[in-house]
Amino acid sequence: MILNNEELARKIEDIKIQGTMEYIINRKKMSPSYNGDYLSLDRKGTVFQMDNYCFGVGLGLNGAVLSSDIERVENFIREKDNCSNIHFELTPFSDQTLLKILQESGYTLEQFLAVWVLKLEEWNPNKGNLRNDEVSIVKVGAEESYEWARTVALGFSSDQNTTEDSIESVRGFLNLSHSTAFLLKEKEESVAGAFVAISDQLGEMFLTSTIQTHRGRGYQNLLIEERINYAKSKGCTHLTVMTKPNNTSARNMERNGFKLAYNKVIIKSSLCK
Repeated sequence: MILNNEELARKIEDIKIQGTMEYIINRKKMSPSYNGDYLSLDRKGTVFQMDNYCFGVGLGLNGAVLSSDIERVENFIREKDNCSNIHFELTPFSDQTLLKILQESGYTLEQFLAVWVLKLEEWNPNKGNLRNDEVSIVKVGAEESYEWARTVALGFSSDQNTTEDSIESVRGFLNLSHSTAFLLKEKEESVAGAFVAISDQLGEMFLTSTIQTHRGRGYQNLLIEERINYAKSKGCTHLTVMTKPNNTSARNMERNGFKLAYNKVIIKSSLCK
């Protein structure tokens, strides 16, 4: 049975918190001009500022969040002067007084996100995930790092173009400990990429994208299966991923045996200026 409970939510939120903190620390070491930062709220959660996007993770899972904590977050964001809003990611297990405080402060619902979990000992390969002779998947090393980052950035681009800043932003994830990236090639052309991070027998999948001209060929499913096998080989018992509800990615998770653990609600602040 999937552990649809508060303990599981804490583990899922924690792997995201620790990975994002490590990402920011490493980026600052590599590039002193990088402006990412984070604020830890005494084990009540963590708020991140990455470029012009600010978000909070894990709030209300380890004790009540007070109005003074929210004021501290808002002051932190104002000092950065490059985020117009704060987005708090709340689980069903977050302290209920937090939602009331945010609503009274003018925060509004932005969207829902689905959190999926796969219990690896119960997984059976999907026979529909067929790989032909023209498709190969490689584990990314130093030689493939730029090509992988470029491919992933292109996959997320709405106009099939990308910038060096976007590529370096994606490439920074390769410095995370206990993580691995995968690059999918069709013949010799790099067309899709994916990433998995591992912490305490829990793996988290993210940064999955396919360039627009090669979508609809089942490449996301092949990359899901590749990471499932990899996580099992590393001793993971569970694998998690977050998607928007009822989109193609969500359907691919169901197709590969993932179960919906819970939905997160994203609450957005008014302008923080």
